Amino acid sequence: MAADRTFIDAFERGEIAPSAFHHADHVRLALAYLMDSASAAEAADRMAAALRAFARGAGQEAKYHHTLTVAWVHIVARLLDKELPLAHYSRERLFSDEARRRWVEPDLRPLDSGPRRL
Repeated sequence: MAADRTFIDAFERGEIAPSAFHHADHVRLALAYLMDSASAAEAADRMAAALRAFARGAGQEAKYHHTLTVAWVHIVARLLDKELPLAHYSRERLFSDEARRRWVEPDLRPLDSGPRRL
């Protein structure tokens, strides 16, 4: 998408102020790199390089965290998997007439399963 490429270009040119770049922007950038790359590994490499340069340019190089960067790219990549809902729903339940009409709870694994801190 053109908007993804525009966002990447603006970020890489330093047109986004560090004070205006928050967690949701990190996630958006991960998605943009995924959409603009041939693989999750390529997207992670590109994002890592861009974030390192961004942190360095802001005088905050020590804030860059490589493991979190790569992890978030791979987490966002999972969201692009159209089969992901089937980790929580059986095919029968997900594609039932009832599920088409109203919300039905997952029958295999809760959507909010997994580690969470409040």
